Parts: sequence; structure tokens; C-alpha cells
Amino acid sequence: MAYEEDTSKQQSEQEKPVVKRDKVVVTKVTEQELAQIKSTADQCGMTRSDFIRARALGYKPRQRLSDKELDGLRQLAACRTDMVNFANALHGLTDNEKIRLFRHQPTMLDWYEKVAYVTDRVTDFLQSAQTANSYPAGTTNEKAKEDGA
Repeated sequence: MAYEEDTSKQQSEQEKPVVKRDKVVVTKVTEQELAQIKSTADQCGMTRSDFIRARALGYKPRQRLSDKELDGLRQLAACRTDMVNFANALHGLTDNEKIRLFRHQPTMLDWYEKVAYVTDRVTDFLQSAQTANSYPAGTTNEKAKEDGA
């Protein structure tokens, strides 16, 4: 019996309080502004109401990754796996074997070309992810624009 009481008490403590939003704020926007709000809210995976509330309360919602960026993230994970496998393979070699391997120019050139490709893809992905999360200017006051809002 005590266990059931403890369980029900834990469940009631874990339940999130219900927030009743019954106040309405109305503002007029242009057709272009409405389209931008809809688009940005969709990109963030939010409803227009949640997006506008978040922005009004000073939050900066992050946009979801595009399909291209998700693909880049998957490729990055695969590259990491390749690098870990390479490091593990090197770890299993003796010092003399490592020296022979690193002195073998064709092997090192082939390895460098593959690593350069991976690092280029990582750089492209990181740059894409950073620019995708910026919030469009022109909807805040001048100070907020300078602060990057």
C-alpha cells in the first residue's frame, strides 16, 4: 500500500503544471511579414503562436537542420568512425611499423587526400549550420540588431 502511495505521489510531482494561456495579444503585420513569420516558425518546428511568444519573451528559437545539413551530419558521423578506426589501427602498430608507414610517401599522400576531403566536408557543414541559425534582421529595434537578435 505504501508503495502505491509513493508511486502516485511521484507521478503527480512529475506531471507538468498546466499553463492556461487565455490572454490574447493582437498585432497587425503585412502580408510579407506574415509569410516570413510562418516560414521561420515552420523552420524552427514551432507554431506561429509559440514562435511569436518565444521571440517576444526574448528567446531565439533555433531553426531545424535542413535535409542537406542532416545528410552532412550523417557524413560527419561516418567520418568520425573512419578516423576512430584509423587511430585504432595505428595504435596496434609497433613504433617501427608506424615509422615505416609514415615514411612511405604514396601511402601518406593517399591518406592526406582522404583526410583533406573529410576536413573540407566538416568545414562546409559547420559553416552551413552556423548561418542557418541566424535570425532575419529587420524585425527588431536597432539595439537588438546590434546584439545579434
